[in-house]
Amino acid sequence: MTLLSSAPPAILPTTADFGDLQLLAAELRSHIAGDVRFDDLTRELYSTDASNYRITPLGVVIPRDEADVIAAHQIASRYQIPLLPRGGGTALAGQTVGVALVLDFSRYMRRVTAINAEARTVRVQAGLVLADLNRQLTPLGLMFGPDPASGSRATIGGMVGNNSTGAHSILYGMTSDHVRGMSVILADGSRATLDGPRDYSAAAGLLGDAYRTVAAELVDQRAAIDSRYPKTWRTCAGYALNRLHGDALDLSQLLVGSEGTLATTLEVELALVPKPKMTRLAILQFDSLHAALEATPSLLEVEPSAVELIDHLMLQRTRETPQFARYLTFIDGDPEVILIVEFYGESAEELAGKVDRLKAHMQQHSIRASVVDAITPAQQNNVWTVRRAGLNLVMGIKGDHKPTHFIEDAAVPVAQVAAYVEDVAQIIREAGTTFAIYAHASAGCLHIKPLVNLKSDAGIRQYRQIGEAVADLVVQYGGTISGEHGEGLARGCFSEKLFGPELIGAFRRIKAAFDPLGLMNPGKMFDAPPMDDPAILRFGGSRYQTAFAPLPTSTRFDFSADGSFAQAVEQCNGSGECRKTGSGAMCPSFMATRDEKDSTRGRGNALRLAMSGSLGSAGLASAEVREALDLCLSCKACKAECPSAVDMAKLKAETTAIYHDEHGVPLRSQLFARIARLNALGTLVPGMSHLSNAVLDLPLTHAVFKRIGIAPQRHLPRFADQTFRRWFERQHVSSVDYSRPEVVLFDDTFLNYNTPSVGRAAVSILEAAGFRVTLIDKRCCGRPAISKGLLDLVKELAAHNIAQLVPYARRGVPIVGCEPSCVSALIDDYRDLLPGPDAEAVAAASQGIESFIVSLAEVGKLSLTFDQTPRRILFHAHCHQKALTGSGPVQQFLSLIPQATVSEIPSGCCGVAGSFGYEAEHYDLSLKIGEDRLLPAVREADATTIIAAAGTSCREQIAHSTPRQALHPVELFASALKSTKQESFQK
Repeated sequence: MTLLSSAPPAILPTTADFGDLQLLAAELRSHIAGDVRFDDLTRELYSTDASNYRITPLGVVIPRDEADVIAAHQIASRYQIPLLPRGGGTALAGQTVGVALVLDFSRYMRRVTAINAEARTVRVQAGLVLADLNRQLTPLGLMFGPDPASGSRATIGGMVGNNSTGAHSILYGMTSDHVRGMSVILADGSRATLDGPRDYSAAAGLLGDAYRTVAAELVDQRAAIDSRYPKTWRTCAGYALNRLHGDALDLSQLLVGSEGTLATTLEVELALVPKPKMTRLAILQFDSLHAALEATPSLLEVEPSAVELIDHLMLQRTRETPQFARYLTFIDGDPEVILIVEFYGESAEELAGKVDRLKAHMQQHSIRASVVDAITPAQQNNVWTVRRAGLNLVMGIKGDHKPTHFIEDAAVPVAQVAAYVEDVAQIIREAGTTFAIYAHASAGCLHIKPLVNLKSDAGIRQYRQIGEAVADLVVQYGGTISGEHGEGLARGCFSEKLFGPELIGAFRRIKAAFDPLGLMNPGKMFDAPPMDDPAILRFGGSRYQTAFAPLPTSTRFDFSADGSFAQAVEQCNGSGECRKTGSGAMCPSFMATRDEKDSTRGRGNALRLAMSGSLGSAGLASAEVREALDLCLSCKACKAECPSAVDMAKLKAETTAIYHDEHGVPLRSQLFARIARLNALGTLVPGMSHLSNAVLDLPLTHAVFKRIGIAPQRHLPRFADQTFRRWFERQHVSSVDYSRPEVVLFDDTFLNYNTPSVGRAAVSILEAAGFRVTLIDKRCCGRPAISKGLLDLVKELAAHNIAQLVPYARRGVPIVGCEPSCVSALIDDYRDLLPGPDAEAVAAASQGIESFIVSLAEVGKLSLTFDQTPRRILFHAHCHQKALTGSGPVQQFLSLIPQATVSEIPSGCCGVAGSFGYEAEHYDLSLKIGEDRLLPAVREADATTIIAAAGTSCREQIAHSTPRQALHPVELFASALKSTKQESFQK
């Protein structure tokens, strides 16, 4: 086994080496229009990325424009402060953490600056996210070829820094294959434009020095370049001297993959590729990993666009994760491993022919695997959703032993991949652990993740032992230590193993020419510290267990399923799925602000840091934690969309309760938590609602509301003339048929006091379906109190409701609700607040009314008569519906109406989220969240299109911000029933 490096290990600077940082911060603020942040919370939020490392930066600058970037470089050069450019912070090797001034490009510098559709090129700022770029290119039929799994949040600047690629690398190669030019800022703040091969040898300053040095090294190191560079094209290790040819050099090719160690990228010109017209997948199911890998080189002969591998562990993790299990429709039985083989084509007939050719080829070459076809877009989306979630699904394994990334990015020639994986498996077994494996079989870059506990010294020893041995093995196979994720801190110490001392010396001289003071992202790629240095690891073995052990915390929620509250927090692995925009619902506040602290990852980091004592002695009751959690809407989208299943709504409620223990409960929180009691007072006696509504409109009332922080632009829900319960008791009970099967309707607070038309519609539907509707002696479900952290109150409410509901649940009586957030309290929250068989029984019996009606239809037990009026329906699904069941049941429910054309708004959160949008300090943000997708879609809908939304908050946002009124789906459904009495269910 060879030594890590002939050079001494790098000694990274510490914050103390740079004196009083406030002087630096003051000067930056005087020259920079963007955000300059040196507070402890921000610095700690940027101390981690998606890697195993944690290093607190000196400060953070979020530049608005090129002038800010230049100023930051000039000031850093004058103060001799290291600089670290950062995009989405999705790096797996620690490239984007360091003792440096971090430049975060992802918030402001994210524009497309030019598109040439005819030439198929685009020019973009470094902070633009790949998915956002491709959305803008879709109308042109174009896209950017490389497609990393992190593309929903990875920035173009970060992809350039890593030389990223993805599942389709056999078709599109690496990012470097598509870069046509760059605008960069050099270490001294000078600007350089690199637009293809050019001779800069006569240029003054750093650009000329760097060009001349690179040209000389190409001559001096020609033999080493030819002999020592990896024999696989799928590599991003080292500086890419092997991509430079001719008399005039294209320096942009050198900067791609340099991880910000040579210059900072401002803009990139990219070549584009046509968007495939049609695709089809064949899923090959194998009984062994070795058989799948042995077959891969042969499968490439049929010219697929991608061949991706998923192993048994990842499939099992998908089955165990309810939010993703529903996508696992493409598995037949229990295979050990699958290969996803994709084809592009111009027509369905062409694609069918390619799959037939694949099957014939498999038979001819005795490749034994069953084949499952994925033909429709929905079927293919299920496959790719599971594949893209691979990293986070395996990282979501409970406990301290996690599938850990450090050898995951090695790549070898594809013909050698089966033998290579066998040897790696032996190394991992000898180290005493096992592994997960998935990803790019077609390119010989399989992501192998050993299960390691980096909180233990033994785990750190395994980390080093496996890393050393695999680095040696990669060299033997002619492969690379990094095929797409970069070297950073995880693999930079192995760079000399791969390239040898001559080329490492050339790399040092090139860096010195570009960066004479060594300020550009130091300690990465080569001359890096040991990959197992506890001082830089996020969980540094015994160091973590002592100085950084989580503070003891007693909780109201039960976190035993996660191990503990601390382990629930640590489920966040930093991959940043919560930073995506333009799709899904997670995370609505980040989509609006694009501020790291407003992402689920930022909040998870804040909680972890508070528990470890890094934010002061106040711990979870600190002002910093309160600030980090303030804009969480408790939408539960992270519970569904985060592949690691981080439930920030639950964590926020628990942490807010801890904060209240220390600081008390504000009056506004008390009032919102007890909204059911206030509603009851407003309708205490029949006919009182008119007086109560008049009181709500009084100037004095508005003044009081404004004083306690309720947005004056909002109007609290009006009280109904007759509550639902009064209607039910006085006009309905007398006609009940007790011979019918029973169903419990959990009538929520707003249904009863504010929108009884929803309750009347629900009763009419349930009775038309043949049921007898029962109401129980219920109290508020507790959802408003959960969102405000009054968990002791919630436990009282939950105990009462469970006691009332469990006799019905045990008799098999269904429990249905109309308000999704109340249903989610019964199904989800009660089980963690009052764990036990009673809560489990109630949860198992409870569901949304839409799901209940659909389930009857699916088994042929629903016989309803509708009118035949054609209807166009556009519906918005509540966040809690999406989190618990997905929006499918609502779509199916409304589609039961004959002549109805039903479409879902591809929206995120509405922005109101209970009381959030009513709070003065959140009002503007609530509108911005609604404007992301929901409100524009409602305004653009034809006037004859019916808008539907199950959530009270969602309907309020639509009515407040558009000319339209939304109906609850049950109102719409009931109005279409022929048997329904001719009474209005509309507002």
